[in-house]
Amino acid sequence: MTAPAPTRRDVYEKYVAWIDQTCATDPGARVALRRGLRRDLNDVRGLHRIVAAWLPRGVTPEEERAYYAVAAMIADQPRHAFSTAGTPETEEGEAPADEGDRPTAENEDRTDGVVVPADKNDATPVAGIPDQPPTGSAAIPRVAARNERRDSLGASFARAVAVKDGGLREDGVEKRLNLLTRQSVAGLHRHLPATVRMVRATGAGVDFAALLSDLAGWPYRAKEIQRCWLQDYYRTRSAHQEKVSAEQDTLSEDDA
Repeated sequence: MTAPAPTRRDVYEKYVAWIDQTCATDPGARVALRRGLRRDLNDVRGLHRIVAAWLPRGVTPEEERAYYAVAAMIADQPRHAFSTAGTPETEEGEAPADEGDRPTAENEDRTDGVVVPADKNDATPVAGIPDQPPTGSAAIPRVAARNERRDSLGASFARAVAVKDGGLREDGVEKRLNLLTRQSVAGLHRHLPATVRMVRATGAGVDFAALLSDLAGWPYRAKEIQRCWLQDYYRTRSAHQEKVSAEQDTLSEDDA
């Protein structure tokens, strides 16, 4: 029996897992990737040797940029978040990626050891991936991948608000989420790195495969993605509030 063709989501999840592993085992690659934050595709020379081999044939410019942006955001974590036994740390005083630092020949050379798995992209033929839009000016809206339930940025925001002692303020989160849903592609790439960093600082996770999908699809289905983010935020937030309320009721009954 022939195995079903991998969906775009399958490829995104595989890519995200590989970038995360690369950041854990190769500090030089992580530093190079972090320098891609908020950068245009023509200004990420040090990232091509890490990311380019993963790009499917016929990839749209928007999806190509999403691959680079998500890799940079994954890498944008404190060193200890990627530390593993036997993995050397980067030097102390490493400058933040968004303070104007540029790739250097020295740092680019440090990514030479990055090995891209041979089976990185099982869905190389574009036609083999159900939700890949046509390339060129005739591109049409993407079809959602088999109604898969994804953990969107809206759900991540809700979890960040729910964190005790260090969670995000609800009113601030609502303003930021509404700001993001009004952005163009360029605006989204400009605002997302700080947003993702803020969410992750609370310990709330971010589904980078879902974020990659949303970034790649923003020009084609922005309204759908915006609705998903807002619905997921309020749905997840409501579920948490109901859980807290139920726990408080239980405690009150026990004290009675």
